[in-house]
Amino acid sequence: MARGKGKRTSTLALLGWATFTLLLGLGVGVMLGQQGCGRREAPAKREAPSPEPRKSEKKSAEPKAKPGSEAVKPQSEEPARPLPRLALVIDDLGYMQPELVTRLCSLPIPFSVAVLPYQEFTRDSADIAHRLGKEVMLHLPMEPIGYPGPGRDPGPNAILYNLPEPEIRRRVRLALDGIPHRAGVNNHMGSRITPDRTRMGWVLQELKVRKLFFVDSRTEKDSVAYDVAVELGIPAVQRKVFLDDDKAFPEMEKQWDRALKLAEKDGSVLIIGHIYPETVEALEKLVPRSKGQVRFVKASELAK
Repeated sequence: MARGKGKRTSTLALLGWATFTLLLGLGVGVMLGQQGCGRREAPAKREAPSPEPRKSEKKSAEPKAKPGSEAVKPQSEEPARPLPRLALVIDDLGYMQPELVTRLCSLPIPFSVAVLPYQEFTRDSADIAHRLGKEVMLHLPMEPIGYPGPGRDPGPNAILYNLPEPEIRRRVRLALDGIPHRAGVNNHMGSRITPDRTRMGWVLQELKVRKLFFVDSRTEKDSVAYDVAVELGIPAVQRKVFLDDDKAFPEMEKQWDRALKLAEKDGSVLIIGHIYPETVEALEKLVPRSKGQVRFVKASELAK
């Protein structure tokens, strides 16, 4: 009995030692595991993916230019400067033969002709000019200073200073009715009338009724005709150069060049010549060489 009790005591002791050893190992393992975890680095946070660009943003994104392949921007061209305008008026048609009128009006530019009333070729001249595309005007006869002296007769039914208002108005209407195709009027002579506001008012009021423009030929430096026309609301323009006071070609060439310079300076100019054979011949030379320097227009285009 004593030996059996000893065996049981020994077995229990072994079990207890084994249990102690197991628990001790588990405890050491736990401690070692915690220290290992403390030495590990915390895992990096994962960044949220950036949102996809919208389709519209993708389309509008400009591709990057390759080095050396930048597109050359087109240089803006400066607008061409408009040519200055030159209005040519040829006076005194009506008494010259139609052949010379046809030759004049065959010049390949726009211009205006002023036709005298009551002459042998008045209607023929107006018809020829109109048919060839030129602008027709009435060349209205008016009293000059020195009338009725030599070379001072303005012609039949002229506007004379001492006439009463009704007669002056009647003569204006009569002259207008005698010129077919007329679009405007300028004065023939008239240095006694154009400085007078009252009489020019009577004349110009008749033009306004018919919606005509007026060219002040400025045969007198003190003329108020242009000013009165503007006050009445009539389109008007003034002569700046006379082409053929001297009919020698070198002198006409000089006046023509002067007109070109004035056109360049002021933007426009009106020049008056006469239907002399010498003038027509001069224009046949001067007009072609002036293309590209000015734009030829009719007198009405300068009247404002």
